[in-house]
Amino acid sequence: MLPIDYESDDYKFNKTLHRDVKISPNQWNNKWDLQFEDGDFKIVSGHDSLRNAINIAIMTRYKELKNELYSPDFGCKIHELTKAKKSTIVQKKIAYYCENVLKEMRRIKTVNEIIVTDNKDNNAHKYGVFFNITSINDEVISGSVNL
Repeated sequence: MLPIDYESDDYKFNKTLHRDVKISPNQWNNKWDLQFEDGDFKIVSGHDSLRNAINIAIMTRYKELKNELYSPDFGCKIHELTKAKKSTIVQKKIAYYCENVLKEMRRIKTVNEIIVTDNKDNNAHKYGVFFNITSINDEVISGSVNL
């Protein structure tokens, strides 16, 4: 069984936000990977689990997962824009696609804000996505994903 910190406030008060295996981008090429702690998967719960799930939903290609645990339409359409020339329209499409995928998540009550920015390295095809949502337990949660 995966280790869970049953004593943490996040677990005690935010169980409705679920728990999950932590993923994080690595420091070299921004690829996301599972995180380990003491030789086992690192588990996140509450707010961290919701941020983790948002990252997974945004970074998963639309209809990529063929698994009964997910809807056949799970994922985000932003990957259709990976080689599109940077423009305001592309940024608006990214925001729209991210908003749609977040609205489908049961743990999210409302999507308050999504801001798409040019990435800090000025790469021709990369963006940053900032999100601010209200969870089903009325907590406001923010985070970001680099695409």
